[in-house]
Amino acid sequence: MLCEKCKKRTATVFYNENLNGKLRSFSLCGECAAKLQKRGDIQDITSMMDSFADPFSDLQEALFHGFFGIRAPKSQSAGKKCPACGTSYQEIAERARVGCPVCYKTFQDELSGLIQSVHGVGTHTGKIPSRHQAKQERKRLLQEKKKALVQAVDGENYERAAILRDEIRQLENEQEKEAN
Repeated sequence: MLCEKCKKRTATVFYNENLNGKLRSFSLCGECAAKLQKRGDIQDITSMMDSFADPFSDLQEALFHGFFGIRAPKSQSAGKKCPACGTSYQEIAERARVGCPVCYKTFQDELSGLIQSVHGVGTHTGKIPSRHQAKQERKRLLQEKKKALVQAVDGENYERAAILRDEIRQLENEQEKEAN
């Protein structure tokens, strides 16, 4: 993928920003990203993290939790390393990139609030490959119908529950056929 700015070099920096519900995404080469960062057009999350990493940890926790609703970066995270790749939290903060999928589990407490504050959500809501789209949609619909079934039974709406039960069976049968 080429840089969106210069259209010459390979994009190595992928930047997403959610400000007041307005989403901006960039795919940039390192040089263009550095220029935009220098101009102030994009923010560097690692510099934001470093500015909060000071000895006033009690004040930090109050500020982060009170104002941002996330946990403050803890100094104990600095010594923790990912068991799979050996990446430390400090390295993740400096590079603004995790080392491997296990890093997300290892540094879950430190990263979860940060990811949510940067992206606006805590779960991935990206695109699904077209070959898996129908399967994912069926899975989502199945979960939705199961929740509705529980609500119908709780509300003693047994006619609706019977209809939902039949729809759930049909979706589950389709899943089984697709798996075989």
